[in-house]
Amino acid sequence: MKTKRRLAVLVAALAAIALMATACGDDEDTSSSGSTTTEASSSAAPADADIKALTAKLSAGGASFPDAFYQAVNADFNGVAGQELVTYAKSGSSDGRKQLQAGTLDFAGSDSLPKPEEAALWKGPILFFPTVAAPITMSYNLSGVDDLQLSPDTIAKIMQAQITTWDDPAIKADNPDATLPSSPITVVHRSDGSGTTNNFTKYLTLAAPTTWTLGSGDTVNWPPTTQGAAANSGVAALIKQTGGSIGYVDLADAGKAGLTFAAIKNSSGEFVQPTAEATQAAVAGAEIKDDLTYSPLNAEGADAYPITAPTFLIVYQTQTDAAKAATLKTYLSYVLTAGQEQADAVAFVGLPEDLAQKAIDQIDKITG
Repeated sequence: MKTKRRLAVLVAALAAIALMATACGDDEDTSSSGSTTTEASSSAAPADADIKALTAKLSAGGASFPDAFYQAVNADFNGVAGQELVTYAKSGSSDGRKQLQAGTLDFAGSDSLPKPEEAALWKGPILFFPTVAAPITMSYNLSGVDDLQLSPDTIAKIMQAQITTWDDPAIKADNPDATLPSSPITVVHRSDGSGTTNNFTKYLTLAAPTTWTLGSGDTVNWPPTTQGAAANSGVAALIKQTGGSIGYVDLADAGKAGLTFAAIKNSSGEFVQPTAEATQAAVAGAEIKDDLTYSPLNAEGADAYPITAPTFLIVYQTQTDAAKAATLKTYLSYVLTAGQEQADAVAFVGLPEDLAQKAIDQIDKITG
């Protein structure tokens, strides 16, 4: 089928992009050329013997957006260790941060940054480790329509239930050559506290500021006519089983579910598919802050996919258990070196060289 062929091309492109040279901007809004993601691992990956010598186990969880990447990396890391040293359970970015604050996780995955009111909940200074980036797709289930195009204002109106049928004039304007049915639209969104929701709604506040009225955050007050599902995989499953539906899903879960996704109009006025090249173009222009956080949402450039999201691992700078600290530091080093090779295989884009090296250097800040 056409859709499956297109998905295969996108997944193949992810593999190809891992061989491309790119770099992010630094915290002075400049950018420099970098080498490949594999070369970004120029700092040596932990030796097998060092991994095998680790004794402490780590429990992590949170964001579902990067789950496929962490599961792949953990399988490799634990395989070298000869035991299950690191586990990751997806539960949503908000829940991951809450569990880390409560002490029930050793580190957390989050696509969104903590809110200011969370500051009092942390048990010490925290560090952000960027790991990979990926596109958030607008996935849909509409028979006979394989090449949908959507502008930011149209997306905002659909998600706010202001556009309720597929033949709405706004969708027609984005798709002048498509034959659109008059059937109703079913909007699907995350029901849990989600970094994917945070990035998606933040994108709409940037790209459709006069249209989008629901604000941004891990949760927002969706219209009562919409439907929610937990985790990206849950949203993907609900879209797949619901004709006429549309929602936001990370590329990895959209691909697993065999979904079709729209080309999105970027800030340069170009309709762009969520390919690896378009994702890397968005990341390349992002400003990197001193704490290594960054946002490639609504990035400038004709080739940039506008709903590109980062993801981070959050760790405490001061560890109270020396053995766990050793496992954590070795694991982070692995994720940022050898682990980056897994990114393209599971529909993500690895870090540019300069950002990866900054994250590797930051590991030395962890004490315990």
